[in-house]
Amino acid sequence: MASNLKVIIENAQVKFKIPSGTRMLVRRSCHAALQSEHYDAQAEIHVAFADNEILHTYEEKRVSNFEAPEVIAIPSEEKGEVLGTLVISVERILELVKVYNQPFEMGIVFASVHGVLNLLGQYYTDAAAKEALMMKEARILNELGYAPLANYNGLI
Repeated sequence: MASNLKVIIENAQVKFKIPSGTRMLVRRSCHAALQSEHYDAQAEIHVAFADNEILHTYEEKRVSNFEAPEVIAIPSEEKGEVLGTLVISVERILELVKVYNQPFEMGIVFASVHGVLNLLGQYYTDAAAKEALMMKEARILNELGYAPLANYNGLI
């Protein structure tokens, strides 16, 4: 499962240095999210590291406006192997990990997992959907070796 996944990553921003190993972590996270959903078709996901300014240019493509994003998932408009694009704001992740006292890697893993689930049609559209998706995200984060954030307590 998910071994048929190709993750293409580009760094579209220049404000922040991307730590060594981040690209591999994104690939592992994408694989884990697809595997958790039993997605075994051939797939390709494009990932762009961005800053908040670049992320803002993608705002109109958002499906869910439930909260301020660190990742925007843009599903492919064409049927086929390409699932879509994840635009991950490195700047927003750095802000959030400081607030939640988490390592940068946790933020990247969360954004990648959350984004892939969005590409599969799962969103924080209301409180019930948010809770269900958070439970799924927490389970995947645990499988990847990352403890869920404090607001995930009691969900898994």
